[in-house]
Amino acid sequence: MNRLSSNTSDIRRINRLLVRDIIRRNGPICRSDIAKTAGLTPPTVTNIVSDMLKAGIVEEIGYGKSTGGRRPVMLELNSRAGFILAVTIQRGGTKVVLMDLANNILARQDTQLSVSSPYEITSTITESFRALLTETGIAEEKVLWCGVASPGLVNSDLGVVEISSNLSWRKVPFAHILSESLSGIPVHIENISNAAALGEKVYGIGKACSNLIYLNVSMGIGAGVIIDDNVFRGAHGYAGEIGHVPMIPHGGPKCSCGREGCLEAFCGVPAVLRRVKAEVSDREFRKLDVDKNGIQIRHLTKPPLSDIPEIQRIMDETGCMIGAAIAHLISLFDTEMVILGGELSGVGDSFLETVIRSAKAHSLIEFMETVRVVRSTMREHPELMGAYVLAMEQVFAMEDWNHR
Repeated sequence: MNRLSSNTSDIRRINRLLVRDIIRRNGPICRSDIAKTAGLTPPTVTNIVSDMLKAGIVEEIGYGKSTGGRRPVMLELNSRAGFILAVTIQRGGTKVVLMDLANNILARQDTQLSVSSPYEITSTITESFRALLTETGIAEEKVLWCGVASPGLVNSDLGVVEISSNLSWRKVPFAHILSESLSGIPVHIENISNAAALGEKVYGIGKACSNLIYLNVSMGIGAGVIIDDNVFRGAHGYAGEIGHVPMIPHGGPKCSCGREGCLEAFCGVPAVLRRVKAEVSDREFRKLDVDKNGIQIRHLTKPPLSDIPEIQRIMDETGCMIGAAIAHLISLFDTEMVILGGELSGVGDSFLETVIRSAKAHSLIEFMETVRVVRSTMREHPELMGAYVLAMEQVFAMEDWNHR
């Protein structure tokens, strides 16, 4: 009897989650269409919808077109039934946004940091969160989940950043630390490149692709891989760490991981800027009235710096090596699209052309005939939107939003 009761309870729970997800993905939608899509009886759907209306999870928004009888009442998810906190962490700062359930950013706060201690970063995120609640007037208990995108090797199941050379973290249980600081709001943490790949897949240029790779070239370098519409994490959650693959077989610049010749040590933004400062003479900078210590990566492909032969050579070598890395990824994963993202993706068309030429030169013709290499075009940071998507997945696996 107890087993029967438990089975019945499980079936009801599954039906409620199913109906809610159908409304989320297909709304506005009427009750009869929900029943057809879910394979449930109309009375079952009516009862479930009635409970959701009372709880404020869905709302009636008017009438649809008649197909021969009375016009159906249309339903859609109440976008303000709950809220999501999405966060990205980078060496140098955090981005924190408060979003509703319809992908709308309601408020944001970007903070620059000179520290990378997990507790100091947690404090900064928490302060930003409180400020966003005050700005929007949203009650804390209405925030259902927090999604975080972080650089490094991330064990999402445990909520642990195993190692992040950019943040100088090792074995940091960041999801637990942040959740405690956020008064118990659950936290899901993901590698920043994986989150960006998911953001591109759901909202960006990769919408039509079931298989794509997002190559993030910023402070560090990492690849987020989507296979058959899902993030590929590998056996231990660490797939895509191409930044620490040796690209120079003997020697090469020292990498933050401790080895030499890694892709990141040659093509990461700090590495490129170090090369520019070391290989371009101070006299050249003085002649152009440029403070070499204030140079940023976006300056390198615009006059006057783009006219300096040494910088042209450095950018060409960087693009060629990134293209070779992309060729490796294409050969390994047989993907449909490679999206170049991060700081280095925005330096100009000529750089992207160099990357594409190099990728073609290092790939089989059969691959490059079917694979597109493109630049990210998302207005919002894809890793931030990916963190939001991951949090939404957790939220829609919850039955009761009033008891997170």
